[in-house]
Amino acid sequence: MLTRAEKQEMSDFGTSVYADMETLIMQNIIRHIQNYDQPIDSDTWLMQKLAEIGKLNKENIKIIAKSAGLGATTVERMLQEVVDIVMERVEPGLNELERQKIVNGAVPPKESKNIQEAVKAVRNQALDSLNLCNTTMLYKARDAYKKLVKDITGKAEEIANKQEFLDILGKHVNAEAIGAESRQQAIREVIKEFNQKGIPAFVDKKGREWTPEAYVSMTLRATAGNIANEATFARMDDRGISLLQISSHPGARPKCSKDQGKIFDRNNGSGYTTDLHDKKVRYYPLKDSSYGEPDGILGINCGHHAIPFIPGISRERYFPTKDFEENDKLYKKMQMQRSIERDIRRQKRECMLYNAAGDTEGFKASAAKLKQKEENMKSYLVQNPKLVRRKDREQVVGFDRSNSAKAVAVKKHIDKYGAVRYNEDGTVKVTDDWKKREHPSIPKEYRENAVIEITERKGNTVQINRTFYDSKGKMHRQVHTGPHGNLKNHPYGEKGEHKHEYVWNEDGTLKNRITTDLTETDRKENQDIL
Repeated sequence: MLTRAEKQEMSDFGTSVYADMETLIMQNIIRHIQNYDQPIDSDTWLMQKLAEIGKLNKENIKIIAKSAGLGATTVERMLQEVVDIVMERVEPGLNELERQKIVNGAVPPKESKNIQEAVKAVRNQALDSLNLCNTTMLYKARDAYKKLVKDITGKAEEIANKQEFLDILGKHVNAEAIGAESRQQAIREVIKEFNQKGIPAFVDKKGREWTPEAYVSMTLRATAGNIANEATFARMDDRGISLLQISSHPGARPKCSKDQGKIFDRNNGSGYTTDLHDKKVRYYPLKDSSYGEPDGILGINCGHHAIPFIPGISRERYFPTKDFEENDKLYKKMQMQRSIERDIRRQKRECMLYNAAGDTEGFKASAAKLKQKEENMKSYLVQNPKLVRRKDREQVVGFDRSNSAKAVAVKKHIDKYGAVRYNEDGTVKVTDDWKKREHPSIPKEYRENAVIEITERKGNTVQINRTFYDSKGKMHRQVHTGPHGNLKNHPYGEKGEHKHEYVWNEDGTLKNRITTDLTETDRKENQDIL
């Protein structure tokens, strides 16, 4: 009696509880490696970190216990909401049949012992699955921590053995300094992998590891579907109804396709009955169907539902309604939206892990990707106007206004300095207009891909100078629209327009400055001031 879209909606909050729990555990793990830059060799650092496993476990147990309590409350609330929805859809029709003395009378749904027992059974099953998730995440968090510190140490050793790395540090550095610096570089690569893998919540029989989000979402969708079916069955028992019919829809999976549209007897009888039009229809024992199998009818991720079949009243239906087909299309679009939401949350988590580790550069790179993923969401919603953006489903515990403000600042910086940008006419876009500054000092190092524009006055002459910086923020070219008031010393172009190109030594000192005429490309890029 629930569509797949409704099952998804019902599971969302509980799923977010466990996604947040995973994030909190991962943040806790990163807190234990924060001192990766301490001046000791990597082997000593590794032993120190492994000695913290006991403390880490105790902290993670507290995180899991708190989240598990919230998860259990969520399951209780979800079960009651589903029962209320199902009763709203089933009960009016059954009440009418009761008035016509076609079915037995029954107590109100709130007083039904059959419904209460159904809720209890489904609740216990769901909590058992979540408890398994809790246990799995605890020992997988321990394994993830051990792997993380070993990977950092291994990667740091690789970096430390590279000659170019040693050349940068200098010839007189000791093992402790090398260890600290190499770990600082290693952690950026390792955190990215750590974020992608996360903390598994379930390992299936084939050895596949499920994320908390995937496993809990599947569990709670199945729970919502189970209680919808069991509540319907309980009310059928209250009314003395044993026959049910399975809905139909195109593209059903193999085990479901052979059972969809059929009428089954929950008492496992078989034979023939009649429908609304007095047509003879067959019914089958429910035990002969795929009901009860994970990939069977009404099983995990099944899009079918069951409705009571009343002989002489109900009609046989083998084909889906238009509404059901539309719901199915909407569900698929919602699934794509959920995928983009997961991408956003995962990227936010990566930002937080870099921030927790004190890696500013790692945070900047991650924040830039975050803003791109958020733009992807905007584009998808424009293409699908029936969908509504739910920013609550994009939230990650701990990603507060401070983190958000930092990410926005990074986005603005990248929009401005991520690359040299051009106007429609081919002229370069100036990033920093300093023409109103008096006697501005042009730095040799500034922001990457920046273009600074100033006004230079020499006597009665005025010219505009543009300074270009490369992708590393080093000054590499200056374009001048005049000769600095001395045409004799700058015999270039028609009015003394020229450029300087800069070459720098590794220690930051100037190696060479070349003064030349403007090329055609230079003139095109700067034609607005020439």
